[in-house]
Amino acid sequence: MDPALGIAASSLDAANTAIAVTSQNIANANTPGYVSESAQMAAIPGGGLLGVGDGVQVTDIAQANNALLASNTWQAQGALANLSSLQQVATGIENVFPLGTGTVGSSTGVADTSIAGQLANFWSAWDGIASSPSSLAPRTQVVDMAQGLVSTLNQSATQLTQLSSNTVQQLGDQVSQVNALLTQASNLNQAIVRTEGAGASANQLVDQLNNVVGQLAQLVGANAQTQPNGTVDVTVGGITLVQGSQADTLNESVSGGTASITAQPGGVTVPISGGSVAGLLLGINQYIPQYQNTLNGVANALATTVNNQLAAGYTASGVSGATEPLFVGSGAAGIAVNSAVAADPTLLAAATTTGPAAANDGSNAQAMAELGTVPTGPDAAYQNLVQGIGTLTQGINSQVASQTAVANQADQALQAVSGVDQNTQLTDLLQFQQVYQASAKLLSIVDSTVQSLLAAV
Repeated sequence: MDPALGIAASSLDAANTAIAVTSQNIANANTPGYVSESAQMAAIPGGGLLGVGDGVQVTDIAQANNALLASNTWQAQGALANLSSLQQVATGIENVFPLGTGTVGSSTGVADTSIAGQLANFWSAWDGIASSPSSLAPRTQVVDMAQGLVSTLNQSATQLTQLSSNTVQQLGDQVSQVNALLTQASNLNQAIVRTEGAGASANQLVDQLNNVVGQLAQLVGANAQTQPNGTVDVTVGGITLVQGSQADTLNESVSGGTASITAQPGGVTVPISGGSVAGLLLGINQYIPQYQNTLNGVANALATTVNNQLAAGYTASGVSGATEPLFVGSGAAGIAVNSAVAADPTLLAAATTTGPAAANDGSNAQAMAELGTVPTGPDAAYQNLVQGIGTLTQGINSQVASQTAVANQADQALQAVSGVDQNTQLTDLLQFQQVYQASAKLLSIVDSTVQSLLAAV
């Protein structure tokens, strides 16, 4: 009877282990990085003449790992995070240049505060001077509109600078997160080696390591190569940052408006092309400076267009307009209204004739009013700026939508192999419970038989 008891006991142990593993799967169905486990069983070879086995044993608690699908998922998630952070930067740029809500003098009575609207109103205001060159009111209105336009340009430049500063700060925060995760990965590598060296299961540590690599993929487009001892080497842009128990750190630096990431020790520049950090770098190094330069071009075109036209005319007192430009300074942050003209709007060179007749001549003001359509003027430059932003944002939004689908498909493919299917696990749980009950029943029968035999002796 001893072999029968041993067989029943081994079956109880195996079923109990399988129940525990299945219950753990169900409990961790939504745990990030968790890989479904299964109890691997094999017959215990028997020594009898009939070759009957001595029961069953659990040989391993196996994880349903798939390195290829995991790598595909990490790459897809890294690409999505890259585009998402770039989308955030593009949206920030777009918010600096809002569309207007109306025009001065419209039926709504709402002023258009956009640069395009202010430019249109600025040119239209010169018509007032052309119609009444000797009146101070239209001249004052032109100066006021110039002040408002300058203020908006200054503010837009400040907002772009602040956006760049905020993005640099966000980049620094994410680099700090990456460094913490790199250290965590190296610590988990050490723990896996120690645990497996002691003959225990390191599955839980592997799950945690998978989660860390997944986060690194979303931050810097990291990938991982599993080693024979169960550890992983983490690479970014072809540079190994974690190998065994050793982990490098990343250092963020900004010089001359250009941000870069280097690995320490060594100081090697890390070519990050995936993850949210890549999107932030692209925003800092390319897109924000691009629109800062374009906005500077708008401001410079405004100053050049207006000042050149004024230089062709004369003030109300017959002085050449070249002596008193309306705009001074350069760039969106530096442009300003000439304080002398602001104090005395009669210095606006509205006339094309000199002498006493200049006070009643508004022909240069009329010419000024028609400059809104000049191909090299500020209106055309600003239109190109807005169109560029719209094209950029639309393109990124489309890419985000496409990459979201790709990332979802990659994750679904991985989950189909490595994830936890609740229905399957519940079915397996019921099956193992029935095996456990059957094994317990066998043990009870053997015990009853032994008792009956003892009673019969």
